[in-house]
Amino acid sequence: MQQVDINLQELLKKYGGAVPRYTSYPTAPEWKTPYSETAFEAAIEASNLEGNNYSLYLHLPFCESQCYYCACNIIISKKHEISKSYIKRIKEEIEYIGEKISPNRKVIQMAWGGGTPTFLHPDELEEIYEHLAKYFNLLDRADEPFFNHEYSIEIDPRVTSTEHLKTLSRLGFNRLSMGVQDFNEKTQEAINRIQTYESVENILKIARDNNFSSVNFDLIYGLPHQNLETFKKTIEQVIKLSPERIALFNYAHIPDFFPFQKKYIEEETLPDQKTKLEIFEFAMRSFIAEGYEFIGLDHFARPEDELSKAHKSKKLYRNFQGYTTHDGCDLFGIGLTAISSVQGTYKQNKKKLSEYYNEEEPFAAEKFFISDMQDIERKEIIKEIMCHFYTELDYKKYKKEYYLLESFTQDGLIELNHVTPNKNHLGNKKFSITVTELGRLFVRNIASVFDYYLNQKNAHKLFSKSL
Repeated sequence: MQQVDINLQELLKKYGGAVPRYTSYPTAPEWKTPYSETAFEAAIEASNLEGNNYSLYLHLPFCESQCYYCACNIIISKKHEISKSYIKRIKEEIEYIGEKISPNRKVIQMAWGGGTPTFLHPDELEEIYEHLAKYFNLLDRADEPFFNHEYSIEIDPRVTSTEHLKTLSRLGFNRLSMGVQDFNEKTQEAINRIQTYESVENILKIARDNNFSSVNFDLIYGLPHQNLETFKKTIEQVIKLSPERIALFNYAHIPDFFPFQKKYIEEETLPDQKTKLEIFEFAMRSFIAEGYEFIGLDHFARPEDELSKAHKSKKLYRNFQGYTTHDGCDLFGIGLTAISSVQGTYKQNKKKLSEYYNEEEPFAAEKFFISDMQDIERKEIIKEIMCHFYTELDYKKYKKEYYLLESFTQDGLIELNHVTPNKNHLGNKKFSITVTELGRLFVRNIASVFDYYLNQKNAHKLFSKSL
Protein backbone atom coordinates (compact mmCIF):
# COMPACT_ATOMS: atom_id res chain seq x y z
CA MET A 1 0.00 0.00 0.00
CA GLN A 2 2.67 2.46 -1.14
CA GLN A 3 0.20 5.26 -1.82
CA VAL A 4 -0.34 5.68 1.93
CA ASP A 5 3.13 7.22 2.08
CA ILE A 6 1.57 10.45 0.78
CA ASN A 7 1.26 13.02 3.57
CA LEU A 8 -1.97 12.03 5.31
CA GLN A 9 -1.76 15.07 7.56
CA GLU A 10 -2.14 17.37 4.56
CA LEU A 11 -4.97 15.30 3.11
CA LEU A 12 -6.72 15.35 6.46
CA LYS A 13 -6.66 19.15 6.53
CA LYS A 14 -8.42 19.09 3.16
CA TYR A 15 -10.82 16.18 3.59
CA GLY A 16 -11.08 15.58 7.34
CA GLY A 17 -14.37 17.34 7.91
CA ALA A 18 -17.76 15.89 8.83
CA VAL A 19 -19.31 13.70 6.15
CA PRO A 20 -21.98 10.95 6.12
CA ARG A 21 -21.03 7.28 6.49
CA TYR A 22 -23.57 6.38 3.77
CA THR A 23 -25.15 3.41 5.45
CA SER A 24 -28.17 4.71 3.56
CA TYR A 25 -28.95 7.23 0.86
CA PRO A 26 -30.57 9.62 1.37
CA THR A 27 -29.18 9.88 4.89
CA ALA A 28 -31.54 9.81 7.88
CA PRO A 29 -31.75 13.61 8.43
CA GLU A 30 -33.52 13.84 5.05
CA TRP A 31 -36.27 11.35 5.91
CA LYS A 32 -39.18 13.74 6.15
CA THR A 33 -42.02 11.98 4.29
CA PRO A 34 -45.20 11.70 6.42
CA TYR A 35 -45.60 8.09 7.51
CA SER A 36 -48.03 5.96 5.53
CA GLU A 37 -48.61 2.37 6.57
CA THR A 38 -50.18 1.79 3.15
CA ALA A 39 -47.02 3.01 1.40
CA PHE A 40 -44.82 0.83 3.61
CA GLU A 41 -46.96 -2.23 2.87
CA ALA A 42 -46.81 -1.41 -0.86
CA ALA A 43 -43.00 -1.41 -0.66
CA ILE A 44 -43.11 -4.86 0.99
CA GLU A 45 -45.46 -6.12 -1.74
CA ALA A 46 -43.07 -4.87 -4.41
CA SER A 47 -40.23 -6.58 -2.56
CA ASN A 48 -42.22 -9.84 -2.50
CA LEU A 49 -42.76 -9.64 -6.27
CA GLU A 50 -38.98 -9.54 -6.77
CA GLY A 51 -38.75 -12.60 -4.53
CA ASN A 52 -35.16 -12.03 -3.45
CA ASN A 53 -33.67 -13.16 -0.14
CA TYR A 54 -33.49 -10.42 2.46
CA SER A 55 -31.83 -9.15 5.64
CA LEU A 56 -33.28 -8.91 9.13
CA TYR A 57 -32.17 -6.66 11.99
CA LEU A 58 -33.34 -6.97 15.61
CA HIS A 59 -32.62 -4.19 18.10
CA LEU A 60 -32.22 -5.22 21.77
CA PRO A 61 -31.46 -1.93 23.52
CA PHE A 62 -30.58 -2.88 27.11
CA CYS A 63 -27.20 -2.41 28.82
CA GLU A 64 -26.24 -2.74 32.47
CA SER A 65 -24.11 0.42 32.39
CA GLN A 66 -23.39 3.40 30.17
CA CYS A 67 -20.23 3.36 28.06
CA TYR A 68 -19.30 7.01 27.75
CA TYR A 69 -18.22 6.82 24.08
CA CYS A 70 -21.49 5.21 22.96
CA ALA A 71 -23.96 6.98 20.68
CA CYS A 72 -26.38 4.05 20.28
CA ASN A 73 -30.05 4.06 21.21
CA ILE A 74 -29.89 2.19 24.52
CA ILE A 75 -31.69 1.74 27.84
CA ILE A 76 -29.55 1.43 30.97
CA SER A 77 -30.80 -0.88 33.70
CA LYS A 78 -29.44 -3.40 36.20
CA LYS A 79 -32.89 -4.96 36.40
CA HIS A 80 -32.97 -7.75 33.83
CA GLU A 81 -36.69 -8.29 34.25
CA ILE A 82 -37.17 -5.08 32.23
CA SER A 83 -36.70 -7.22 29.12
CA LYS A 84 -39.97 -9.13 29.66
CA SER A 85 -42.26 -6.37 28.35
CA TYR A 86 -39.89 -5.64 25.50
CA ILE A 87 -39.80 -9.28 24.37
CA LYS A 88 -43.60 -9.32 24.34
CA ARG A 89 -43.65 -6.22 22.14
CA ILE A 90 -41.03 -7.31 19.62
CA LYS A 91 -42.81 -10.64 19.25
CA GLU A 92 -45.88 -8.63 18.23
CA GLU A 93 -43.81 -6.71 15.70
CA ILE A 94 -42.30 -9.96 14.41
CA GLU A 95 -45.85 -11.10 13.64
CA TYR A 96 -46.77 -7.69 12.17
CA ILE A 97 -43.83 -7.72 9.70
CA GLY A 98 -43.48 -11.46 9.16
CA GLU A 99 -47.05 -11.92 7.98
CA LYS A 100 -46.46 -9.39 5.18
CA ILE A 101 -43.38 -11.13 3.71
CA SER A 102 -43.64 -14.03 1.27
CA PRO A 103 -42.75 -17.31 3.04
CA ASN A 104 -40.81 -18.40 -0.06
CA ARG A 105 -38.12 -15.78 0.62
CA LYS A 106 -35.21 -16.59 2.92
CA VAL A 107 -33.41 -14.55 5.57
CA ILE A 108 -29.92 -14.73 4.09
CA GLN A 109 -28.47 -12.18 6.52
CA MET A 110 -29.46 -11.35 10.08
CA ALA A 111 -27.98 -9.15 12.79
CA TRP A 112 -28.99 -8.66 16.41
CA GLY A 113 -27.61 -5.48 17.91
CA GLY A 114 -28.16 -3.01 20.69
CA GLY A 115 -27.49 -2.26 23.35
CA THR A 116 -26.25 -5.60 24.53
CA PRO A 117 -28.30 -8.54 23.17
CA THR A 118 -26.64 -10.85 25.71
CA PHE A 119 -28.18 -8.69 28.45
CA LEU A 120 -31.03 -11.15 27.87
CA HIS A 121 -30.91 -14.63 29.37
CA PRO A 122 -30.11 -17.45 26.87
CA ASP A 123 -33.67 -18.75 27.27
CA GLU A 124 -35.01 -15.33 26.26
CA LEU A 125 -32.77 -15.22 23.19
CA GLU A 126 -34.06 -18.65 22.21
CA GLU A 127 -37.66 -17.55 22.79
CA ILE A 128 -37.20 -14.64 20.38
CA TYR A 129 -35.40 -16.78 17.81
CA GLU A 130 -38.10 -19.46 17.85
CA HIS A 131 -40.77 -16.81 17.39
CA LEU A 132 -38.84 -15.38 14.44
CA ALA A 133 -38.69 -18.86 12.93
CA LYS A 134 -42.51 -19.04 12.96
CA TYR A 135 -42.87 -15.93 10.81
CA PHE A 136 -39.62 -15.71 8.82
CA ASN A 137 -37.87 -18.31 6.67
CA LEU A 138 -34.72 -18.71 8.78
CA LEU A 139 -31.81 -20.95 7.85
CA ASP A 140 -29.93 -23.19 10.27
CA ARG A 141 -26.79 -25.30 10.35
CA ALA A 142 -28.56 -28.11 8.49
CA ASP A 143 -28.88 -25.90 5.40
CA GLU A 144 -26.27 -26.36 2.72
CA PRO A 145 -24.15 -24.49 2.11
CA PHE A 146 -24.57 -23.02 5.59
CA PHE A 147 -21.86 -20.39 5.34
CA ASN A 148 -23.54 -18.68 2.41
CA HIS A 149 -25.64 -16.90 4.98
CA GLU A 150 -24.51 -14.72 7.84
CA TYR A 151 -26.29 -14.53 11.18
CA SER A 152 -24.50 -12.13 13.49
CA ILE A 153 -24.95 -10.87 17.04
CA GLU A 154 -23.22 -8.18 19.08
CA ILE A 155 -21.89 -9.34 22.43
CA ASP A 156 -20.33 -7.74 25.49
CA PRO A 157 -17.63 -9.97 27.07
CA ARG A 158 -18.56 -8.65 30.51
CA VAL A 159 -22.06 -10.17 30.45
CA THR A 160 -21.75 -13.01 27.92
CA SER A 161 -21.58 -16.54 29.29
CA THR A 162 -20.63 -19.92 27.85
CA GLU A 163 -24.32 -20.76 27.94
CA HIS A 164 -25.09 -17.70 25.80
CA LEU A 165 -22.64 -18.77 23.10
CA LYS A 166 -23.69 -22.42 23.12
CA THR A 167 -27.32 -21.39 22.72
CA LEU A 168 -26.58 -18.90 19.94
CA SER A 169 -24.46 -21.41 18.02
CA ARG A 170 -27.13 -24.09 18.31
CA LEU A 171 -29.76 -21.69 16.99
CA GLY A 172 -27.68 -20.95 13.90
CA PHE A 173 -25.65 -17.80 14.58
CA ASN A 174 -22.26 -18.04 12.88
CA ARG A 175 -20.68 -14.62 13.51
CA LEU A 176 -19.99 -12.48 16.59
CA SER A 177 -19.18 -8.80 16.89
CA MET A 178 -17.40 -7.81 20.07
CA GLY A 179 -16.74 -4.31 21.42
CA VAL A 180 -13.09 -4.19 22.47
CA GLN A 181 -12.34 -0.47 21.96
CA ASP A 182 -8.97 -0.42 23.78
CA PHE A 183 -7.15 -2.68 26.25
CA ASN A 184 -5.45 0.21 28.05
CA GLU A 185 -6.78 0.26 31.64
CA LYS A 186 -6.67 4.04 32.00
CA THR A 187 -8.72 4.49 28.84
CA GLN A 188 -11.15 1.79 29.91
CA GLU A 189 -11.72 3.52 33.25
CA ALA A 190 -12.32 6.85 31.51
CA ILE A 191 -14.98 5.38 29.20
CA ASN A 192 -16.57 3.14 31.88
CA ARG A 193 -15.84 -0.02 29.90
CA ILE A 194 -13.50 -2.19 31.97
CA GLN A 195 -12.76 -5.59 30.44
CA THR A 196 -9.46 -7.44 30.59
CA TYR A 197 -7.51 -8.98 27.75
CA GLU A 198 -8.01 -12.35 29.44
CA SER A 199 -11.82 -11.98 29.45
CA VAL A 200 -11.86 -11.22 25.72
CA GLU A 201 -9.45 -14.08 25.04
CA ASN A 202 -11.69 -16.46 26.98
CA ILE A 203 -14.85 -15.43 25.11
CA LEU A 204 -13.01 -15.82 21.81
CA LYS A 205 -11.92 -19.34 22.75
CA ILE A 206 -15.47 -20.32 23.70
CA ALA A 207 -16.74 -18.87 20.40
CA ARG A 208 -14.18 -20.91 18.44
CA ASP A 209 -15.10 -24.05 20.39
CA ASN A 210 -18.74 -23.49 19.46
CA ASN A 211 -18.15 -23.16 15.71
CA PHE A 212 -18.48 -19.42 15.18
CA SER A 213 -16.77 -18.95 11.83
CA SER A 214 -16.09 -15.22 12.08
CA VAL A 215 -15.48 -12.82 14.96
CA ASN A 216 -15.30 -9.05 14.57
CA PHE A 217 -13.53 -6.70 17.01
CA ASP A 218 -14.65 -3.07 17.21
CA LEU A 219 -11.78 -0.74 18.11
CA ILE A 220 -12.05 3.00 18.68
CA TYR A 221 -9.31 5.60 18.34
CA GLY A 222 -9.59 9.12 19.74
CA LEU A 223 -10.63 8.01 23.24
CA PRO A 224 -9.36 9.56 26.52
CA HIS A 225 -5.70 9.00 27.43
CA GLN A 226 -4.88 7.28 24.14
CA ASN A 227 -1.55 7.88 22.50
CA LEU A 228 0.47 6.01 19.93
CA GLU A 229 2.42 3.98 22.48
CA THR A 230 -0.62 2.82 24.46
CA PHE A 231 -2.54 1.90 21.32
CA LYS A 232 0.43 0.02 19.89
CA LYS A 233 0.06 -2.41 22.78
CA THR A 234 -3.66 -2.80 22.07
CA ILE A 235 -2.88 -3.51 18.40
CA GLU A 236 -0.31 -6.13 19.40
CA GLN A 237 -2.87 -7.82 21.67
CA VAL A 238 -5.58 -7.73 18.97
CA ILE A 239 -3.22 -9.27 16.41
CA LYS A 240 -2.35 -12.00 18.91
CA LEU A 241 -6.06 -12.83 19.29
CA SER A 242 -6.44 -12.79 15.48
CA PRO A 243 -10.14 -12.01 14.91
CA GLU A 244 -11.38 -12.50 11.33
CA ARG A 245 -12.57 -8.89 11.05
CA ILE A 246 -11.64 -5.58 12.60
CA ALA A 247 -13.50 -2.28 12.51
CA LEU A 248 -11.42 0.74 13.54
CA PHE A 249 -13.76 3.62 14.32
CA ASN A 250 -13.08 7.27 14.97
CA TYR A 251 -14.58 8.38 18.31
CA ALA A 252 -17.22 11.07 17.81
CA HIS A 253 -17.17 13.46 20.77
CA ILE A 254 -20.50 15.35 20.61
CA PRO A 255 -21.22 16.46 24.20
CA ASP A 256 -24.05 18.78 23.14
CA PHE A 257 -26.01 15.73 21.95
CA PHE A 258 -24.79 13.24 24.54
CA PRO A 259 -24.75 14.89 27.98
CA PHE A 260 -22.96 11.93 29.60
CA GLN A 261 -19.94 12.71 27.39
CA LYS A 262 -19.90 16.25 28.74
CA LYS A 263 -20.28 15.03 32.30
CA TYR A 264 -17.76 12.19 32.31
CA ILE A 265 -15.19 12.75 29.53
CA GLU A 266 -12.65 15.50 30.09
CA GLU A 267 -11.81 17.02 26.73
CA GLU A 268 -8.21 17.68 27.72
CA THR A 269 -7.68 13.92 27.98
CA LEU A 270 -8.61 13.35 24.32
CA PRO A 271 -5.76 12.91 21.82
CA ASP A 272 -5.25 15.71 19.30
CA GLN A 273 -5.80 15.25 15.59
CA LYS A 274 -2.13 14.55 14.87
CA THR A 275 -2.03 11.78 17.48
CA LYS A 276 -5.28 10.28 16.20
CA LEU A 277 -3.88 10.12 12.69
CA GLU A 278 -0.67 8.49 13.95
CA ILE A 279 -2.76 5.88 15.77
CA PHE A 280 -4.91 5.15 12.73
CA GLU A 281 -1.99 4.95 10.31
CA PHE A 282 0.00 2.65 12.63
CA ALA A 283 -3.01 0.38 13.14
CA MET A 284 -3.74 0.24 9.42
CA ARG A 285 -0.14 -0.62 8.51
CA SER A 286 0.03 -3.21 11.30
CA PHE A 287 -3.12 -5.02 10.24
CA ILE A 288 -2.07 -5.08 6.58
CA ALA A 289 1.38 -6.37 7.53
CA GLU A 290 -0.31 -9.21 9.44
CA GLY A 291 -2.25 -10.30 6.37
CA TYR A 292 -5.52 -8.46 6.85
CA GLU A 293 -7.03 -6.94 3.73
CA PHE A 294 -8.06 -3.30 3.88
CA ILE A 295 -11.68 -3.46 2.75
CA GLY A 296 -12.12 0.28 2.83
CA LEU A 297 -13.01 3.18 5.10
CA ASP A 298 -12.18 1.56 8.47
CA HIS A 299 -12.74 -2.19 7.93
CA PHE A 300 -10.16 -4.98 7.74
CA ALA A 301 -10.69 -8.70 7.15
CA ARG A 302 -8.71 -11.90 6.76
CA PRO A 303 -8.48 -13.03 3.10
CA GLU A 304 -10.45 -16.20 3.87
CA ASP A 305 -13.28 -14.29 5.60
CA GLU A 306 -16.59 -13.84 3.77
CA LEU A 307 -16.22 -10.04 3.89
CA SER A 308 -12.98 -10.23 1.88
CA LYS A 309 -14.57 -12.69 -0.51
CA ALA A 310 -17.56 -10.38 -0.99
CA HIS A 311 -15.18 -7.51 -1.69
CA LYS A 312 -13.31 -9.51 -4.36
CA SER A 313 -16.51 -10.82 -5.99
CA LYS A 314 -18.17 -7.38 -6.10
CA LYS A 315 -20.91 -8.47 -3.68
CA LEU A 316 -19.93 -6.10 -0.89
CA TYR A 317 -22.78 -3.97 0.37
CA ARG A 318 -23.47 -1.31 2.98
CA ASN A 319 -26.42 -1.06 5.33
CA PHE A 320 -26.98 0.25 8.84
CA GLN A 321 -24.58 -2.35 10.28
CA GLY A 322 -21.75 -1.14 8.00
CA TYR A 323 -20.12 -3.30 5.32
CA THR A 324 -21.95 -6.58 4.76
CA THR A 325 -21.56 -9.61 2.52
CA HIS A 326 -24.82 -9.71 0.54
CA ASP A 327 -25.42 -7.10 -2.12
CA GLY A 328 -28.81 -5.53 -2.61
CA CYS A 329 -30.86 -7.22 0.12
CA ASP A 330 -33.92 -5.43 1.40
CA LEU A 331 -33.66 -4.94 5.15
CA PHE A 332 -36.46 -5.37 7.70
CA GLY A 333 -35.80 -3.83 11.12
CA ILE A 334 -37.57 -4.92 14.31
CA GLY A 335 -37.46 -3.23 17.70
CA LEU A 336 -36.97 0.22 19.19
CA THR A 337 -35.40 2.66 16.64
CA ALA A 338 -34.82 -0.21 14.17
CA ILE A 339 -34.71 0.79 10.49
CA SER A 340 -36.23 -0.95 7.48
CA SER A 341 -34.97 -0.28 3.95
CA VAL A 342 -37.35 -1.80 1.42
CA GLN A 343 -37.42 -0.94 -2.29
CA GLY A 344 -36.16 2.60 -1.66
CA THR A 345 -38.57 3.18 1.22
CA TYR A 346 -37.08 3.84 4.66
CA LYS A 347 -38.89 3.45 7.94
CA GLN A 348 -37.39 4.02 11.38
CA ASN A 349 -39.31 2.81 14.43
CA LYS A 350 -40.09 5.05 17.37
CA LYS A 351 -37.17 6.06 19.60
CA LYS A 352 -39.05 6.35 22.89
CA LEU A 353 -40.00 3.09 24.58
CA SER A 354 -43.43 4.41 25.61
CA GLU A 355 -44.21 5.28 21.98
CA TYR A 356 -42.91 1.95 20.70
CA TYR A 357 -45.23 0.22 23.19
CA ASN A 358 -48.24 2.30 22.08
CA GLU A 359 -50.80 -0.20 20.76
CA GLU A 360 -53.20 2.51 19.59
CA GLU A 361 -50.70 3.46 16.88
CA PRO A 362 -48.99 0.13 16.18
CA PHE A 363 -45.41 0.35 15.02
CA ALA A 364 -45.68 3.87 13.62
CA ALA A 365 -42.58 5.54 12.26
CA GLU A 366 -40.27 8.01 13.95
CA LYS A 367 -39.00 8.82 10.44
CA PHE A 368 -40.15 7.79 6.98
CA PHE A 369 -38.98 8.39 3.43
CA ILE A 370 -39.95 7.30 -0.08
CA SER A 371 -37.13 7.62 -2.61
CA ASP A 372 -37.74 9.06 -6.07
CA MET A 373 -35.90 7.94 -9.20
CA GLN A 374 -33.07 10.43 -8.68
CA ASP A 375 -32.55 9.15 -5.12
CA ILE A 376 -32.42 5.55 -6.34
CA GLU A 377 -29.95 6.38 -9.10
CA ARG A 378 -27.65 8.33 -6.80
CA LYS A 379 -27.92 5.63 -4.13
CA GLU A 380 -26.59 3.12 -6.66
CA ILE A 381 -23.67 5.41 -7.58
CA ILE A 382 -22.77 5.94 -3.92
CA LYS A 383 -23.01 2.19 -3.27
CA GLU A 384 -20.66 1.42 -6.18
CA ILE A 385 -18.13 3.97 -4.95
CA MET A 386 -18.37 2.88 -1.29
CA CYS A 387 -18.42 -0.88 -1.93
CA HIS A 388 -16.87 -1.61 -5.32
CA PHE A 389 -14.61 1.47 -5.48
CA TYR A 390 -15.49 1.81 -9.16
CA THR A 391 -18.33 3.18 -11.25
CA GLU A 392 -19.08 4.36 -14.79
CA LEU A 393 -21.24 7.40 -15.40
CA ASP A 394 -22.73 9.48 -18.18
CA TYR A 395 -20.57 12.57 -18.62
CA LYS A 396 -23.38 14.84 -19.80
CA LYS A 397 -25.59 13.91 -16.85
CA TYR A 398 -22.86 14.21 -14.21
CA LYS A 399 -20.70 16.91 -15.73
CA LYS A 400 -20.84 19.05 -12.58
CA GLU A 401 -19.73 16.14 -10.40
CA TYR A 402 -16.96 15.27 -12.87
CA TYR A 403 -15.29 18.61 -12.30
CA LEU A 404 -15.80 18.43 -8.54
CA LEU A 405 -13.88 15.13 -8.60
CA GLU A 406 -10.77 16.63 -10.17
CA SER A 407 -9.22 17.62 -6.83
CA PHE A 408 -9.47 13.98 -5.71
CA THR A 409 -7.59 13.01 -8.87
CA GLN A 410 -4.84 15.54 -8.17
CA ASP A 411 -4.42 14.13 -4.66
CA GLY A 412 -4.17 10.53 -5.86
CA LEU A 413 -7.48 9.44 -4.29
CA ILE A 414 -9.20 8.46 -7.54
CA GLU A 415 -8.46 7.87 -11.19
CA LEU A 416 -10.81 9.50 -13.71
CA ASN A 417 -10.89 7.94 -17.19
CA HIS A 418 -13.01 8.30 -20.29
CA VAL A 419 -14.81 5.12 -21.33
CA THR A 420 -15.21 4.24 -25.00
CA PRO A 421 -18.94 4.07 -25.76
CA ASN A 422 -20.27 0.65 -26.75
CA LYS A 423 -23.22 -0.15 -28.98
CA ASN A 424 -25.60 0.32 -26.07
CA HIS A 425 -24.38 3.83 -25.33
CA LEU A 426 -23.81 5.33 -28.79
CA GLY A 427 -23.44 9.07 -28.63
CA ASN A 428 -22.99 9.14 -24.86
CA LYS A 429 -19.62 10.05 -23.44
CA LYS A 430 -18.93 8.09 -20.30
CA PHE A 431 -16.30 8.37 -17.62
CA SER A 432 -15.16 5.96 -14.93
CA ILE A 433 -14.14 6.56 -11.32
CA THR A 434 -11.62 4.19 -9.76
CA VAL A 435 -10.93 4.73 -6.05
CA THR A 436 -7.24 4.12 -5.24
CA GLU A 437 -6.07 2.31 -2.14
CA LEU A 438 -5.28 5.67 -0.57
CA GLY A 439 -8.68 6.92 -1.66
CA ARG A 440 -10.43 4.21 0.33
CA LEU A 441 -9.53 6.17 3.45
CA PHE A 442 -11.54 9.10 2.10
CA VAL A 443 -14.20 7.18 0.19
CA ARG A 444 -16.98 8.93 2.12
CA ASN A 445 -15.73 12.27 0.81
CA ILE A 446 -15.61 10.95 -2.76
CA ALA A 447 -19.12 9.51 -2.52
CA SER A 448 -20.44 12.77 -1.04
CA VAL A 449 -19.90 14.51 -4.38
CA PHE A 450 -23.02 12.66 -5.56
CA ASP A 451 -25.11 13.48 -2.48
CA TYR A 452 -27.78 15.83 -3.80
CA TYR A 453 -29.01 16.79 -0.32
CA LEU A 454 -25.60 17.40 1.25
CA ASN A 455 -24.74 19.86 -1.50
CA GLN A 456 -27.80 22.06 -1.00
CA LYS A 457 -27.91 25.26 1.03
CA ASN A 458 -28.75 24.73 4.71
CA ALA A 459 -27.97 21.01 4.41
CA HIS A 460 -27.61 18.94 7.57
CA LYS A 461 -23.89 18.78 8.40
CA LEU A 462 -23.74 17.04 11.77
CA PHE A 463 -21.82 13.89 10.82
CA SER A 464 -18.70 12.22 12.12
CA LYS A 465 -15.30 13.20 10.72
CA SER A 466 -13.84 11.08 7.94
CA LEU A 467 -10.67 10.31 9.95
